[in-house]
Amino acid sequence: MNPNDILAQQQAIVSQYLQTYQHWFWGMIAIQLAFLLIGTWVIYMFYARLRDIADELMKFRIAYEMSEGRKDEAAKRTPPRADADSRYAPKS
Repeated sequence: MNPNDILAQQQAIVSQYLQTYQHWFWGMIAIQLAFLLIGTWVIYMFYARLRDIADELMKFRIAYEMSEGRKDEAAKRTPPRADADSRYAPKS
C-alpha cells in the first residue's frame, strides 16, 4: 500500500467527522435559540396575563373603596339618636 493513500484516507475520515461535528454543533445552537425564543414568548404572555389580572383586581379595589365611601357618607347623613337605649324602653 502506498503511504500517501493511507494518509489521504485518514484525512478524509477526519474531515468527515469534523463536518458531522459542525452539523451537530450548529443544530444544537439552533435548538437552543428556538427554546430561548419560545421561553421568552411564554414569559411575556404570562407577564401580560398577570398584568391583566392586576388591572381587574385594581378595578375591584376601586369599586370597593367607592362603595365604602358611600356607606360612610350615608352613615354621616343620618341624624344621631338622642338615646340609644330609648328604642328598648317600654312604650307608654
